[in-house]
Amino acid sequence: MELDQLTDWLWCLRTDFVNAYAVRDGDGFCLIDTSTANNEEAILELLGGLAGSAREEVKIVEIFLTHGHSDHTGSAAAIVARTGPRVVAAVGDAPLIRAEQSAPPPQLTDWEVPLFEQVMPGVPLEQRLAPAAAVVPDRLVRGGDTLDWQRPATLLAVPGHTPGSTAVWFESERVLIAGDAIASHNRRPILGVFNADPAAARDSFRRLARLDADLACFGHGDPIRSRAGLRLAEVARSL
Repeated sequence: MELDQLTDWLWCLRTDFVNAYAVRDGDGFCLIDTSTANNEEAILELLGGLAGSAREEVKIVEIFLTHGHSDHTGSAAAIVARTGPRVVAAVGDAPLIRAEQSAPPPQLTDWEVPLFEQVMPGVPLEQRLAPAAAVVPDRLVRGGDTLDWQRPATLLAVPGHTPGSTAVWFESERVLIAGDAIASHNRRPILGVFNADPAAARDSFRRLARLDADLACFGHGDPIRSRAGLRLAEVARSL
């Protein structure tokens, strides 16, 4: 896992496959997603380096999970066990996060079929979609609710990838963290892939593209670091 500083208060926790994000909050951090399973040690080690403390002393205040797929919730249970943060999640994906049910299968387009096989070759579909270790959210939210962090953020319902997919919008900083509603490829924003409801996913992308974002961050792919709203609007017109 690598650490990529995006602003003076926001960092990307990046693996070869997926991104999570750390937001400075007082003398600790809030997390947006937690990467795949078994990354809790790496996350705490990297944040300890930022805080100038041992990983055992890192303060995680709260975790917000953008949706219930295991590549985003994978290390949440372990981080909760280690540091005791509150967990916030959308009502629509709470059954996935509590491991009460598996995610709905994606409706793959023709070009996504070989990509889907490439991600986890030879693994049966039901195992690819198996939930991570169960986490019981302390707070369930809907679109329009807010995160009461040092930098307040509005939560935006962006269904399509999953029923409860939710983006985080730091309006005063013009920073969007889109989860898997948007991705990027070759530094160009694209519609997120492997969507349970492709039509809803396209509509969610269009709504996010209307925001005046300067920095846009995604679950997969590099962020768009300036004038992101214009870049997203260009793609939205082709959907």
